[in-house]
Amino acid sequence: MSVGLAQGDNLLFDSNVDVDLAGSRNVEAYVSAAFTHSGKMISDVGCVFVDIGPGGLGATRTTAAFANALGFAKTIPVIGIHAFELIGFHVAQSTQKAVVCIRPAARPNYYMALYDQGALSDFSFVDVDAVQSFVRRHQHTASFAGKFSFVEAVGAKEGAWPVPVANSASMTSFLAVALNKYNSGACTTRVYPISENLVVNEL
Repeated sequence: MSVGLAQGDNLLFDSNVDVDLAGSRNVEAYVSAAFTHSGKMISDVGCVFVDIGPGGLGATRTTAAFANALGFAKTIPVIGIHAFELIGFHVAQSTQKAVVCIRPAARPNYYMALYDQGALSDFSFVDVDAVQSFVRRHQHTASFAGKFSFVEAVGAKEGAWPVPVANSASMTSFLAVALNKYNSGACTTRVYPISENLVVNEL
């Protein structure tokens, strides 16, 4: 879990560099620290951006609920950002390649998508065979992000499985994706976390 506070494209606070917050699951503590360290107040907030997953279900639901409550209380936009947009953008900045994003879901399933040139495609909730096939199809042309590992088949002709570059995005990357969403007019008043019990729509 992490929280950032920005004014325009200027990042004022990044909880990832606050050692006092390390390991905390208290969203309110993160937000309070953001205001304390930046000299801003809740009345200064004009929009809330939140990672809606897929990811850790407890943290995703908690932060989405907090964002919705803050947006409702202040009558400001709440914009949900797909986790694969965040890690895809973050990894693409350094590798200059399309990015296959994968995270585990309820066993034995996975979420997967392809991030390429600023857009997500092939977002799916799939079993291990489907995700392995997807990885093999892109392993020579894409970078990989998220969290996955597969057992090597003895004598596999395809070679070793690729290793994910990252499973999270920097707050700078989060801000860049968030501002792009905001400037494109993708404003909402409520967001919903992505979870296995919700229908996964093709992007």
